[in-house]
Amino acid sequence: MLFFFGTFFFSHEKKKVQFHSNPAILKKMETKFNKKVQKHRRRLLPDNWQEKLPLRPVLFLLGMLLVVFVAILVNQPADSYLNNAEIDVLRRKGTLRVGVDENVYGLNQNGAGLEQALCSALSEVIFNSTDGCETKAVTRHTVAWQMSEGNIDVVIMSLDKLTGKGYLSTETPFYRDPCVLMGYTVPKKADLAQKRIAVLHDTAACDVLTKYQQDEENALEIVPYAAYYDMLVAVRAGSVDAACMPRTMALSHRDKGMVISGYALGTVEYHVIGTNEQKDLLSLIDSQLIAWANDGTLRKWYETYDLLYDLS
Repeated sequence: MLFFFGTFFFSHEKKKVQFHSNPAILKKMETKFNKKVQKHRRRLLPDNWQEKLPLRPVLFLLGMLLVVFVAILVNQPADSYLNNAEIDVLRRKGTLRVGVDENVYGLNQNGAGLEQALCSALSEVIFNSTDGCETKAVTRHTVAWQMSEGNIDVVIMSLDKLTGKGYLSTETPFYRDPCVLMGYTVPKKADLAQKRIAVLHDTAACDVLTKYQQDEENALEIVPYAAYYDMLVAVRAGSVDAACMPRTMALSHRDKGMVISGYALGTVEYHVIGTNEQKDLLSLIDSQLIAWANDGTLRKWYETYDLLYDLS
């Protein structure tokens, strides 16, 4: 009996010792493992890893990635605009109706010019065909009601903007035209004081002439007219010294014997204009104008239609 109790007691104490000793062993093993982990971590990533980091190569790599990303956005901006609801509706309609200048030198004469080239190129982009754009000749007097009546969707002509908050224009101009003086004799730039200069009222050319007068504090007299015909009659009659207008308009209206000044008073920018509902379409046209400017397409069109100028 004593032997039995003794065996049971020692067996129980042995289990207690084993039970209490297991956590200590585990803790020791865990500590040893953690030390090894920290050792390897220090070996892979030292405490002064920031100082040892190759900063210049990393920054150079990040800069190159940024340049590539920007290049992708710049060179392929039209992709996002080509795939939206507004352009899909336009494709289903099958035609983009575009207002263009009526008989203006280099821009639209006898069915050819920069504006017609733009229409054909836009048709290729939107419809994958050169006949997707339908052009309609308009003037500064008819363009507003043609658009309000829905006869045209956008206008590509020598206007800065259509009046009213309901219109939008491209940020990028498709052409910049110098404002020149035209007459039988044109005064030198230094002799413009006290000269009577005719200009078409409420046009970009009128804004240019007014700004020139204010900036130069020049005492030239601005004589506004409502139509080119009336302005040219005044030039022929000698009641004004010269007429101010964009170069393309001067070449369109010049009589035999009239001369064009070898200097410009400013520059007129021509934009594509539409309504607020054509925001995506105008953004698409903007992106294409940038692309055509970058790849030299615009310059080729300027050369083709005699729109490059050297006033000197």
